[in-house]
Amino acid sequence: MSLDILRSSIEEKDRAIITLIAERMDIVKEIAREKERQGLSVRIPDQASAVLDRAMKESANLGLDPAPVREIFQILVRMSEELQDLLREKKG
Repeated sequence: MSLDILRSSIEEKDRAIITLIAERMDIVKEIAREKERQGLSVRIPDQASAVLDRAMKESANLGLDPAPVREIFQILVRMSEELQDLLREKKG
């Protein structure tokens, strides 16, 4: 395959990843509403740890280096918490 075709494939995957992140953040909005309804904190360390552990396990199962995948998921967790904080601030 040519380099241009390969790069085009990467761009397609990047768009798919960004779309999935947007979908994930939509779910986070629902989670934020439910946490608030239940009187729960935005930050639940056990849940964040479970997300990171799951990501590391899945990445290892797929033959990826778990360390950088963990970093990506740490960013996703942070994005989720920051969005939940923002939603609470807007309500308050």
